[in-house]
Amino acid sequence: MSRKIALPLLVAAALVSIILASRTPQLIEGEFPPEETETPTVLLTQTEEVGGQTVTLRVYDLDEAGYARYALFHEDGTEIDIPFGVNCGTWIGNGDAAEKVSLTARDDVLGFPGFELETIQGIVMTVCDFYALTEQGFVYAGRTFGYDFDDAAEGDGAWPLDLTGDGRSELITRSTFGDGMSCVFVYRWNAAEGGSQRSEVDWDKADAQLARLSAPLGMTARAETYHAQDNTVTLTLYTESGTKETTLPLTTDVLGEWLTTE
Repeated sequence: MSRKIALPLLVAAALVSIILASRTPQLIEGEFPPEETETPTVLLTQTEEVGGQTVTLRVYDLDEAGYARYALFHEDGTEIDIPFGVNCGTWIGNGDAAEKVSLTARDDVLGFPGFELETIQGIVMTVCDFYALTEQGFVYAGRTFGYDFDDAAEGDGAWPLDLTGDGRSELITRSTFGDGMSCVFVYRWNAAEGGSQRSEVDWDKADAQLARLSAPLGMTARAETYHAQDNTVTLTLYTESGTKETTLPLTTDVLGEWLTTE
């Protein structure tokens, strides 16, 4: 083959190579080929009927640390927002998912039908989040948390009761923090804003003398216990000289400012 023929062929071959290369996707440095999205394994599915609607709880497969993501769904399959993001997780480890996460319908959450989502956080702390089925759909109502949780007994729990006398119940809760301090919270429905509000016992209103004694000791020296059988609250102050406490009816007169529940 003469050099006159070979040269055009070489040029043509080079052009073809350039064209093919330009049509082949090139990876940018630092990028990786896309992988197929795997459908997560569902460890637990639980459903509850709430106000004529079906709510579904799904708990997904564990990660390497033993945590599982959980999610709530409307009956149309769309996800219900969970506080602090929908990618919530709970530690399951070698345990049973059904013992760590549960869904329970409630007849009365702020005067609406609703449900309770109970999870174990930090291995030993029980957290219960409450939702109400309002005109706007499911709305986050409030929460309670604690150790050795039992809402059927004295101590940590949640109880519906109409404190304001308007015919709609508030949600009374008592929670225990990691440092042992306990607090009684009250949640109410705010129709004007379409959401719940939270308040707590104001010690200055409840017992001014006890409040003054507690001021230099800090919040960790305080404890609050709600007694559902007679709707009273016990305020306990731990001092170096001993324990001081008072018990009084839980009414709106001893509650502080109402804050919007986030």
